[in-house]
Amino acid sequence: MLGIPGSNSLGQVRLDEPLLAQVVDAVQRGLGYAPFDEQLRAASALHSGYAVEMDTGEGKTLAGAMAAAMLALEGRHVHVLSANDYLARRDAEWMSAMFDRLGQRVSWIQQSTSPEERRSAYRADVVYVSFSELGYDFLRDQHVEEMTDRVGPRFDVGIVDEADAVMIDEGMTPLVLAGSDEAAVESLVDATALIAPLQQDVHFEVDADRATVSLTDAGIDLIENRAGGVNLFDAEHIGLLTRVNLALHARELVQRDVDYLVADDGIRLINPARGRVAQLQRWPDGLQAAVEAKEALAVTPPGIILDQITVQDLLRRYQLLAGMSGTILAVADELQEFYNLPSGRIGRHRPNRRLDLPRRVYATGPDKHAAITDEIARRHAAGQPVLIGTQSVSESEALAAQLPAALGVRVLNARNDAEEAMIIARAGEYGAVTISTQMSGRGTDIRLGGADEHDRERVVACGGLAVIGTTPYPSTRLDLQLRGRAGRQGDPGTTLSFAAFDDELVQTNATEGMRRRMARGRVEEKARERLVRQAQTIAESVRLDRHRSTWQYTRALSRQRAKVLRVRDEALAEPNRTRRLVTLFCLDEQWQGHLARLAEIRDGIHLRRLAGQNPVDEFHRIALREFASFFTSVDTAVRERLQRVGDGSDPLAELGLRRPSATWTYMLRDDPLGDAAGRAAAEIHRRIRGVWDRA
Repeated sequence: MLGIPGSNSLGQVRLDEPLLAQVVDAVQRGLGYAPFDEQLRAASALHSGYAVEMDTGEGKTLAGAMAAAMLALEGRHVHVLSANDYLARRDAEWMSAMFDRLGQRVSWIQQSTSPEERRSAYRADVVYVSFSELGYDFLRDQHVEEMTDRVGPRFDVGIVDEADAVMIDEGMTPLVLAGSDEAAVESLVDATALIAPLQQDVHFEVDADRATVSLTDAGIDLIENRAGGVNLFDAEHIGLLTRVNLALHARELVQRDVDYLVADDGIRLINPARGRVAQLQRWPDGLQAAVEAKEALAVTPPGIILDQITVQDLLRRYQLLAGMSGTILAVADELQEFYNLPSGRIGRHRPNRRLDLPRRVYATGPDKHAAITDEIARRHAAGQPVLIGTQSVSESEALAAQLPAALGVRVLNARNDAEEAMIIARAGEYGAVTISTQMSGRGTDIRLGGADEHDRERVVACGGLAVIGTTPYPSTRLDLQLRGRAGRQGDPGTTLSFAAFDDELVQTNATEGMRRRMARGRVEEKARERLVRQAQTIAESVRLDRHRSTWQYTRALSRQRAKVLRVRDEALAEPNRTRRLVTLFCLDEQWQGHLARLAEIRDGIHLRRLAGQNPVDEFHRIALREFASFFTSVDTAVRERLQRVGDGSDPLAELGLRRPSATWTYMLRDDPLGDAAGRAAAEIHRRIRGVWDRA
């Protein structure tokens, strides 16, 4: 039996000595080194189905691979789920020699992997794949017309790397399969031109949370006059009103180089939790088009959502789920609540020599930035390598521009994330100054003295790597992730973070009482830190409330999807080709319509609160009512269409039916910029701040 120090109600973890001994031998013979005891304990915990916290540099990659090998030896089929394609391929290739020694086949899947290659890869004993690619394969498999077209991922065992980021931060993100709908192309260029003269506080107002923007009476009058004297609230002009609001949201609330980049003549969204470009991710179609119109880019055609699944629902399909990260215990309760996944911590292999200095809090941003630049210059002059964590592309580039060119600053952000590993690998060099967004090279070690540690002793003498956070993150867990870049495997290091009362986190989450205290001028140091910490706690409470709310809304849809997929599998096995194709088309058509109707219902369901009703309960009641006639409608459509079809080779074409001419996949971010869900979230935010004020 194996206990885990610092565990979160873990109990005991069973250690299978003979199984582990085989894997250890394969590591030594295949990779040429012996695992630490802590890595063995972590592998055993993962093998038993726990979420394991291990500090940065403590060997999570090897621990995960050993757990996968142990499970494969037991005849299980294992997916090791990473945050991106780069890590999936790197880790599979790195660990392949160990798997080879055990006679196990390991594979990896990337965005560029063909369907044939995916089908082969998923038959391996251990598959390294990003969670998003796995989700897209699952969705595409549910829409094939021939059983042989499926690539066939098997949901037996899932080991999730960076588990807190994937399972919590991305948990409620829908993975979407969409089809093109050329007939629905609608440009927002005219609406963008209409709002050009609008001025804040005259024609529109932005709320304190910067979550919504609304036209004033003067703004409505100006738009109506510019549109030729129309009434925006007549039924025939409601579409124009919607486009005007979208264009205004895009202009005022969506920030270039913060929320998105413009690259390759297109919009590339930035994942706010990591500072990376979010591959294959887009906003809801209206907002996406509005931002494209704002930037004078070609507006992409909207799509029909064929199906979608949240990351959380995808991961809950596994028979056995485990995970690992450097910051697990901070979300241990959520992992238990949403995944029924227990958590624990593995201690460090060597004692922690890192010095974590208290956060410095300033009254204003300029005071804070002056202190940051002075701190960077001072440490650089002493030869100490410095890694600076920022929160956006614009902030990272602005800070780099303020620093003297002689410092040789390297910038890592969403513009050059392809160079991530190389830049981060050099961040430990003598005198290096590296500015990074929250990505911070997770998954890549920062070795003192450079990638080959050629200058290690000189850097150690300078105090090791210094990590500086320029702004508090919405979660203390993200602050800890940045801090964890220093002090790898007993190395010396220092961490220091800065904050100001006018930081966005503080301004967005401060209660009225907090604002009054900050306005007094002189606030003693400990009180300043408490104010920032309270703002973070409020932000964390809001995120958890939104997670719970979204999870509740998705329950009905998840159960209904399961029923539809069971019927679709039966239809897919139908030997009569004409009946099979028509039935599959009707099922998919009905499901797409059902998704669209539920999306519209959810958009306004928060208004039920005004009538004293519970919006979640009402949504479930309506969803059940809408679904009650689902299969009857499918049967009716199938019978009617089969009566009209002949015996041609293409029954769908004969009936005038066609599937989308193209399909694509993307991650759909919640729209925090003024839709009904965003307004409801803003109300939750205000309510939580009120609780803090009364405390």
